Amino acid sequence: MSVKEKFTPDEWKSLIKAPLLAAYAVAGAAPSKQDDFMREMAAVADGIVEGEQRAAQDSLLGTVIAEIVANAGDEARGQTEKLSLDEVKVRALDTCRAAAAALASKISAEEAYEYKRWVLVVTEKVASAAKEGGLFGYGGEQISGSEIATINEIGEAISI
Repeated sequence: MSVKEKFTPDEWKSLIKAPLLAAYAVAGAAPSKQDDFMREMAAVADGIVEGEQRAAQDSLLGTVIAEIVANAGDEARGQTEKLSLDEVKVRALDTCRAAAAALASKISAEEAYEYKRWVLVVTEKVASAAKEGGLFGYGGEQISGSEIATINEIGEAISI
């Protein structure tokens, strides 16, 4: 039985979507200028690539990342939804809770922890990708209080 076959289609969707929605929620916690937003989205990609390099190919994390990477190039995925920042955060937290629930009974504690930790690493990369606030590149915070609060909420939702 493959790792993916241990989960229902809805559970698997939650595992695939949780890191991306969590990253978007953190990016939305302290909205940035266009250039900074692009850095934050590049940080999502960096977090996925770094996870791919560390994860065993047949592990839960390796399988999830492989599917995220495969889906990234899928031009037939259709229209994307437009959500408010609040809706993104609510959906991210709900999806993280669903992922944590699925992991609790279907995978080893070590693999579940590896996945959950990776989700938080991706969010931390997004938060530190661009300074928030400041003027003309001076001042501001590397990670804002609202980003930290969102990361903490994600950690709680994903049970880590």
